[in-house]
Amino acid sequence: MGSKRIGLARMQGLIENLKRELKLNGTTLVGGKVDVESVTADTSLTAEDSGKTFVFTDAAAVLTLPDSGDGDIIGVSYSFISNFQGTGQEVKCTDTTNEKIIGSLAVADTDDITSAGSFTAEAADSFSSVEITNAQEGEPGSMWKLTNIAADVWFIEGTMLSAGTSATPFATS
Repeated sequence: MGSKRIGLARMQGLIENLKRELKLNGTTLVGGKVDVESVTADTSLTAEDSGKTFVFTDAAAVLTLPDSGDGDIIGVSYSFISNFQGTGQEVKCTDTTNEKIIGSLAVADTDDITSAGSFTAEAADSFSSVEITNAQEGEPGSMWKLTNIAADVWFIEGTMLSAGTSATPFATS
């Protein structure tokens, strides 16, 4: 009988091409960390960035989501946190004509009024970005998550902190 041997490079190639589902059946994973990236400049996100938390550490930066028009990135998700008072912090869709954001953001007023409420984004609103340009739209500590749920549709959830009369952070830009 002969032995079949294959090289390391061939074995790595075969393993990397496996696409399998891993069922953990209640297994507890410990020691995992969320991938956190500080944002100080305009950046285009990719599908490979999915799962990351982006922290605005400067007053202004624009993050552009990948185009979801052909439906191949369904399930891609990003979290965003403002850690600096924004004057031009924005997360926007690549295709601002066709891609839409739907869902809602809870709003907590941080000044003496301490009112609470929410801002909604419905399909008919045609919102394609979330902006923090002043304390009424969002203050440090505001957090939201965007998940691609269908071609040209991003679902939003989160909580915005605001001062004074709260203003919607949703925009059509």
